Amino acid sequence: MVKLLIFILLLSPVVQAEVLRDPTQPLEAPAGQGSASQGRGLPRLQSIMLGNGPARAVLDGQSYRIGDSINGYRLVGIDADAVLLDKGGKRLRLALFAGGILR
Repeated sequence: MVKLLIFILLLSPVVQAEVLRDPTQPLEAPAGQGSASQGRGLPRLQSIMLGNGPARAVLDGQSYRIGDSINGYRLVGIDADAVLLDKGGKRLRLALFAGGILR
């Protein structure tokens, strides 16, 4: 009986483990917002580092300081939970934990 059970288990398809989302990854952008990986769209804010020294923000896997450029945008401000980007006089605020982009 035990051998039969083992045989059946060996023949059954392998059950795939549920793929869990990494809780440290930022939330996905709303549909239609795009990302830098889909061309030269809006950068994706991933992290903000404040403390000793200049504030830094990680956008699309790269670290930036105020004054740096990314995808045609200039980083003009870094807060505890958001960054401010400027492109041609138009300002965008990318929030770290927001469901969207505030214009």
